[in-house]
Amino acid sequence: MAPPEHPFPVSELDQRVRSHSVNYKEKSRKLPQDFDLKRDCELMELVQYSCTTVKQQYERALASETGSTRMECFPIVRLFRKCVQGGKVFHVETTAWEGQHAWKPPANPQPTLQSEAKPPEGESSENVLTTYWSSLWPKK
Repeated sequence: MAPPEHPFPVSELDQRVRSHSVNYKEKSRKLPQDFDLKRDCELMELVQYSCTTVKQQYERALASETGSTRMECFPIVRLFRKCVQGGKVFHVETTAWEGQHAWKPPANPQPTLQSEAKPPEGESSENVLTTYWSSLWPKK
C-alpha cells in the first residue's frame, strides 16, 4: 500500500516537488536552483477507465424505456512527469497542473462571496470535473 499523502493546492506543486516522504518523514530532494518541472522532466500519460457497476446498470435499465443494461466505461487521463536527477528517478503527477483540465489561477485575486461570483458567459456555474466525477459515482 502506498504511504498516505497530504493534499495541497496545485499552485504549490513547484515548491512541493523539492521534497518527498521517506518512512513518513519529510526529506528534501537535491535539485538545482533552476530546476523546472516542465523543462527538466519527461511528460507521460496514463489512461485509466471507470466503468459502471452492476447496480448502476440495473438502475439505468429500470429508468430507461429500452431496458438496456449496457456497461459504460469512461476514460480518466492522468498526466505525470518523469524526472531524473542525480541518477535517481522520481515521478510527479501533474494532471491538475497541466493538460485539458488544468487549474488556472484566478484572473481577479480579490476575494468574492460565492453569491456574487458569476460564471463567464456561456459557461455553467458547475465545475466541469465535479460534473464528470458525479456522473461516474452518483450519490446514493
